[in-house]
Amino acid sequence: MIKSSLSLTVFLLLAFIVSVLQAQNSGEEHYKATCAACHTIGKGRLVGPDLSGVYERRDTDWLIPFIRSSQKMVKDGDPIAVALHNEYNKVPMPDNNLNDAQIMNIIDYIRQVDSGEARELAGGDQATDSTKQIVTTASDTALISYSNELIKKGEALFLGHEKFTNGASACIACHSVRYEAILGGGKLSLNLTESYTRLGPAGIKAILSNPPYPVMNVALRHNKLSDDEIESLVAMLYEIDKRYGQSPVKSSSGLMFSIFGFVLAMIFLVHIYLLYDNRQVPSYPK
Repeated sequence: MIKSSLSLTVFLLLAFIVSVLQAQNSGEEHYKATCAACHTIGKGRLVGPDLSGVYERRDTDWLIPFIRSSQKMVKDGDPIAVALHNEYNKVPMPDNNLNDAQIMNIIDYIRQVDSGEARELAGGDQATDSTKQIVTTASDTALISYSNELIKKGEALFLGHEKFTNGASACIACHSVRYEAILGGGKLSLNLTESYTRLGPAGIKAILSNPPYPVMNVALRHNKLSDDEIESLVAMLYEIDKRYGQSPVKSSSGLMFSIFGFVLAMIFLVHIYLLYDNRQVPSYPK
């Protein structure tokens, strides 16, 4: 009887330890998959806030629905969710198909990292000294430079002159920028001219790695960009922001399209005028 009770106690203890380890691993895995691209734990803000101590700043009853769908809470008018959305440049946090237990595992993992009980990952690799703080001032951007070769490659990828390795669509299909080498551009999403100042290199990399926008997420879900391609796009956006970020918005592309259309119309009319008299008119028997 004693042996059976002891065996049961040992079994339950081992089961508890295994469940704790599984929960920790699950929390770490879910954190890396859903959070690390935009957040760090104790290493400063990226696209979103640093999550160190978030379990102390917010109640669990608030955190669970916010992590699952922050945009729903924004649309519902939750004051904290709206304030965070506005503070972080209105970049939407993507919805996460996680149940309550999985979200709690993520929160527990953050708590473990804070206490030093877990290996500090999740943003640790991304939030290095060079990308820890989002670039927002001219003095910061002046210290950064990218090679002309990298900028040109980013431009080619953006315009579709060079294909992405995994078959992703060219950026210009959905986005536009103020740039003399680019006529027109997509209207589906944001103008990216000042994205470098607004998001910084870390923010752009995070969005390209784990897009928070539904359409962009679907487009890149199976066509992820390589690190080199992301770096090239960052370099191109840096150059555009530096050269055109503070310039007033111009509607030159619309004017160019109008002029181009007028010229084509005139060529068409002249063509008809010159050929009209030489047209062959069929003759019918009387």
